[in-house]
Amino acid sequence: MATPSFRGLHALLTQVARLLDRPRWRFRRRSGEIRGDRPTPFLCLLRGSADWNTQTGLETWLHAAGPPRVRHARIDVAATEARVRARVERAAEDREPPLLPLLDELWHLLEADRFGARLSRFRHYGLADWLTCHQPAAGRGSRARVLESLHDWYGATGRPHAQQQPGPGDAVPWWLQALTFLLVAWHRPVRFRLWSHGVWPFGAVPRWLMKQPFMVPGHSTSFAGFAERLTPGRRDEENLDQLKKLLVHAFLEDLRRAYRPLRLRPRRWRRTAYVVLLLEGITEDNGGWELLRLINDVRNESTAHDPLFVVATADAKPAGFPDGTRPAPVSRAKVEVDRWYHELPRRRQSLREDARFVFLRLPGADEPLLEADESAWHEQVVRPRKPPLAARRLVIAAALTVLLVAASLLGAESLLVRWQGDCLPVTASTGVAVRWLPAEATCVGYSDSAAQVFGRDDRLLAAQRALFEQNELAKSLHAENPRRPLVSLVYFADLTHPGAEAGTDASTSEELEGLLIRQRQHNHKDQVKPLLRIVVANGGDKMTAARTVVDELLAELLRADQTVLGVVGMGLTVPATESAIGAIGNLGVPVVATTLTGDALPDRSPLYFQIVPGNQVEAELIAEYARWAGKPVTIYHPRLSDNYLESLVTLTAKALGPDRGAQRPWERRVGEVRIECGQDRIAFFVGREYDFPEFLREVVEQCDLNRPTVIGADSVARFVSQAELRRRDEFNQVAVSYVSMGTRIVLAGRSCRNGGAPESLVAGVASGGPEATQPLNTFCAGYRTFRNLTQGGPGAEAVAAFAREATKGEHLPWPGERIGLAYDAAGLFLAAVERNQIRDRVPDPRGGRSAEAADHLPHRGAIAQELTQLGDFQGASGRVNFHESRTGTTRPAAILTVGNVHNLDEVPRCQFIVKVPVGGHGPRPWGSPNC
Repeated sequence: MATPSFRGLHALLTQVARLLDRPRWRFRRRSGEIRGDRPTPFLCLLRGSADWNTQTGLETWLHAAGPPRVRHARIDVAATEARVRARVERAAEDREPPLLPLLDELWHLLEADRFGARLSRFRHYGLADWLTCHQPAAGRGSRARVLESLHDWYGATGRPHAQQQPGPGDAVPWWLQALTFLLVAWHRPVRFRLWSHGVWPFGAVPRWLMKQPFMVPGHSTSFAGFAERLTPGRRDEENLDQLKKLLVHAFLEDLRRAYRPLRLRPRRWRRTAYVVLLLEGITEDNGGWELLRLINDVRNESTAHDPLFVVATADAKPAGFPDGTRPAPVSRAKVEVDRWYHELPRRRQSLREDARFVFLRLPGADEPLLEADESAWHEQVVRPRKPPLAARRLVIAAALTVLLVAASLLGAESLLVRWQGDCLPVTASTGVAVRWLPAEATCVGYSDSAAQVFGRDDRLLAAQRALFEQNELAKSLHAENPRRPLVSLVYFADLTHPGAEAGTDASTSEELEGLLIRQRQHNHKDQVKPLLRIVVANGGDKMTAARTVVDELLAELLRADQTVLGVVGMGLTVPATESAIGAIGNLGVPVVATTLTGDALPDRSPLYFQIVPGNQVEAELIAEYARWAGKPVTIYHPRLSDNYLESLVTLTAKALGPDRGAQRPWERRVGEVRIECGQDRIAFFVGREYDFPEFLREVVEQCDLNRPTVIGADSVARFVSQAELRRRDEFNQVAVSYVSMGTRIVLAGRSCRNGGAPESLVAGVASGGPEATQPLNTFCAGYRTFRNLTQGGPGAEAVAAFAREATKGEHLPWPGERIGLAYDAAGLFLAAVERNQIRDRVPDPRGGRSAEAADHLPHRGAIAQELTQLGDFQGASGRVNFHESRTGTTRPAAILTVGNVHNLDEVPRCQFIVKVPVGGHGPRPWGSPNC
């Protein structure tokens, strides 16, 4: 039979559809909670003289809803008690009828699998119902009988079962019988004991019952004692209203847990419509009004939302309700519901017994239909919101398929290796791109945030996190003042060294420290200087993957992010580095190398610059020192496999001449070479820092105390900064000299660290003159401030953590030269940007919009040109003038000596310094022992 329409039907269906629709969930950052559920009223439809068969129509209407389907249950309240009693009798259990038959009926209807998936196991209500309906068996103590009853409910009685005697063919080994007995004996009793005591993760339900507010569970010393109070035998001693509220609260808690989107349970996220309860013909006698009052009180007192939406029909309002006004017609449903939402906070705060009720009057049979009511049953269709994309079955299946395919293509072992190497291909940060290189077992790529850090060394990792913390500060300051330029630089180096010794990354950490000091001096809110952001890029061990990183990862970043104005660092001079420099130049991006010295590097890109002098100057330094000391030189080197080694060996041999220079190469390992002993000789090591410890060991073993003067090339500065390598016992009382390209920084000495000002030694030639000491003073002040930072305030926790890591053990009592060189490399770009920003720009003569200088985004090409036009840039490491030379030819290079390389407290002293005149022309000697 078709359900008739009535006046206000469209308004009623509209509000029912609105109220059953579950809001979207959102994440609240302050509290860390997921919020979204809202309270729902009890829509109480008061029938007049006409019987519109409303609940049957709503049931049919809801049954046709979706997808997704709407969970609902219709209950004829008048017949409920008889149905419940019949169900209890059919069960043939020794139990009493439920305290709330209507709630018991709803429980059985919702437990039935009518909507494609089971809603809930109703553990909380199931246990509470069991306890209130089952009287423990007679005999023994009351507490023991309650525990036995709980055993029955939990599913393990704990009583021994009759044992069957195995036949001859069923013999079981004694050890298996013993093992089975131990497992059974442990499993059931112990698990039940943990459950009954509320121990996580077994006792969630008892734990909840002991914490909920009804029946005052805190008055019981244990869960068993509280459970005993719920049994029929103790009912007369307890507050019956509180007991009923406990049952309602437990039932609603099961619904809450079925809908609460905790953990990765997509089914909960798919439930986008509330559970609808249709109660037909509620009265005081059949328990309908009692159930609604109980739900109202539980909602008021527990303050927790639940997903139950009730629509009830009745003949009249219950007696005793405070609001005696005549209910509004159902056609005004929206107005009444909106008014209810507005008044709910006040009504529930005062715990009103009608806080959740909205009464609407159904029309009489003679009231005319509105136009929208005539076809409302067919046109007002319920379509709950679609589940979130990530919770849909098809999407989950597709994602799992993709993961399985990826795992099959990449191999599960490969994914595990990537995870162990912190190189998973998927990241939430747009400033991160990585690539796993299986052959090298290393992770390469770039990152501007803590979402990705490279390497394993604690100091290196802390340095990156500190830089990335400053990046976030720079971004926020730029957002507050967009007219302040944001300068992004890529620091490109070799950050991962699989199988390398501890301390290998010390020199790289020094360069990152220099960049951090420069960041901290610029990223201040009260300044107008450009802001500095650092993107860390890893070229792999010995920069072997540098070109791959540029072509496959950095190129896209450089094209997309116009704030990236240049690249600094570049690791060491190897063919892959030279190739990367050329590729970066092809993208129109300038490179300022901090420590590269290969003579062919300027030919790789017209946008290549380097702070330190090249191999030609280093060769002149060794030759002039040898002439001044009156000692012949033997050059020790590996196979000449790259431009750096080949050019330095060739240029040094040429500068020495045939009479004062000899070469001793090795093919596979340093131990192959024979050392020319004698204190009247110089052993010049031209190789990589990782070979120098073995070379020095060979000198000590072969020459004992008749050792030559050992001088390492500029690469040995890395060895000097690695405390772990210098602490070898065989290096005690062994003097080591090395070529320093940042002499001014090293000679700043202990006072730079302790007092924030350089030693008086730096006022000489190595410093570039007394007039250039202020930049070094500024550097030392920043260096000392950072090193003394042990506690970081908000937004500076990572910086403080790096400071603690950098000062752990105080490896060196002086600032490493690479700290100052990287500090100056960043300073050059910032100075170029400032120079570009203050250029006079002519307004449009025609009166068009004229952008001010600060409105111009710095362009890489313009900044590269500014680098050549800066003139004398006074840096912490000395004067830099790229107009004179893009390769730092006019910068000084010096030989520094550590009298006992085993002693980490000894500050190097300057032995000899050389400075090549502009153009390489001028009277010799260019070098002098007067540092």
